[in-house]
Amino acid sequence: MRNLKESLKNRTIDYEKLIKYGFIKDNNVYTYKTPIYHNQFKVNIFFSEEKQYSKLIDIENNEEYALVDIEDSAGEFIGKLKEEYERIIEDVITNCTNKEIFKSSQAINIINYIKKKYDDELEFLWEKFDDNAIWRNKQNNKWYALLLTVSKNKLGIESGDIIEIIDLRYQKEKIEEIIDNKNIFPGYHMNKKSWITIKLDNSVDTKQIYKLIDNSYKISIGNKCGLTGDNLSQKVYDYLTTIPKGKVVTYKQVAEYLGNKGLARAVGNILHKNPDGDKYPCYKVLNSKGELAESFVFGGKSIQRKRLENEGIKVINNMVDLKLYQWRE
Repeated sequence: MRNLKESLKNRTIDYEKLIKYGFIKDNNVYTYKTPIYHNQFKVNIFFSEEKQYSKLIDIENNEEYALVDIEDSAGEFIGKLKEEYERIIEDVITNCTNKEIFKSSQAINIINYIKKKYDDELEFLWEKFDDNAIWRNKQNNKWYALLLTVSKNKLGIESGDIIEIIDLRYQKEKIEEIIDNKNIFPGYHMNKKSWITIKLDNSVDTKQIYKLIDNSYKISIGNKCGLTGDNLSQKVYDYLTTIPKGKVVTYKQVAEYLGNKGLARAVGNILHKNPDGDKYPCYKVLNSKGELAESFVFGGKSIQRKRLENEGIKVINNMVDLKLYQWRE
């Protein structure tokens, strides 16, 4: 038996994710079983509030195969078995738990605020620095906030104490007005002309930080097209309603309509959140090759093909001939 508590350090179990992953709940114990190594062995993983452990079972005799949990066990067969066993455990932990690195009340409130308002999760990009994470704007993949754990002396404070901070974008022309070098500082590890750093020790009111987060989010979208947030999404949806029957457009084409061809990726993200597939015909938007979307939001590629064909648009090998069907305004 392998105790998984150490593997779950700084992580919390998401019981809803366990069910989605395939765990079975019985008397508050969540169990997952899956065969490995040519169906000769079975991985059993058990999660409850009190215990978290795994076992590898030899299917032939239905007994635990404990050698995979002995550190010094060696051999090609054991090595391959261990590799598969540990891959399953790692996959479960990655997909069914959440990192819980940040402990301050402000950090926790901020994480919940961003999740609720923008549906964005922290991304941990640096394996060696698992106490550093970022939030990115899904419309264009730009970062709009970083959550970090640093020593106070990194901010110019004469102290070796550890503190949690948040980095946010801020208007360049106003940045000197907000920095006081006591609670709000030039951006730590970011461009100091356009980023600020805030201590998360309640020296700045949490509601004020929320406003600064919203401000940073808007800046991350950019203003080349003069639109931000929901206005940008609605303009995309409204544009879809103008595409004539039997015609298609590309992501780049929609972005150019918005006034910024660099927003093609953002267009894709907006279409994936389309609230009404009948009102806003996002099935008419293809990539620059005329290919159907790999994950069309309203039922997948086959549904997109059917909707196009219903308008008389020929789809061959999941592609549309743009020379014939692309709408040119």
